[in-house]
Amino acid sequence: MPSITEEEMVFFISKLEHRTIAKHDFFVKEGQVAHEMAVVHKGAFRLYFTYQEREQTGHFMFEGQWIGDYESFLTRKPAANNVEALEDSEVFCLSYNNMQQLYSMGAQYERFGRLIAEYVYLVAMNSYKSLLLKTAEERYLELLETQPQILERLPQHYIASYLGIQAPSLSRIRNKLAARSARG
Repeated sequence: MPSITEEEMVFFISKLEHRTIAKHDFFVKEGQVAHEMAVVHKGAFRLYFTYQEREQTGHFMFEGQWIGDYESFLTRKPAANNVEALEDSEVFCLSYNNMQQLYSMGAQYERFGRLIAEYVYLVAMNSYKSLLLKTAEERYLELLETQPQILERLPQHYIASYLGIQAPSLSRIRNKLAARSARG
């Protein structure tokens, strides 16, 4: 397996562009080609799409996680999703052209690309399976377990959108869990 030297890592980092994104601004907008992916340095994002005039949140991204519409990034076709900053944020962007340049430089950079692709795939599959196979309450409990900071950082209507329910239903779930916790 190829390893990365310090010099190669410095070169990789030199291909990243630091950017600040204001709260409610978009990193990717539906209908536009995603020309870059980014890793979140500071902040929070949500990936969502609109279906029948209703927003459905597919995933939340925080520090250390990759953001973007990977399908659009790879195919060079318009994005089907939006990636919106939920806080004032900082990211490090990797453009499509820089990624291709890195790939052409050897297996060590192709490995980086493969690891990013695997990460994006696993996140998407986990969200897909969770939405299909788990109840809203189960998904909420999973969210609390895997991303406990989410309740302090994000508005309830975004969490409800992620769960595929309306905000009043989320309130019922939270009250039910609080009552169960108080009893037990």
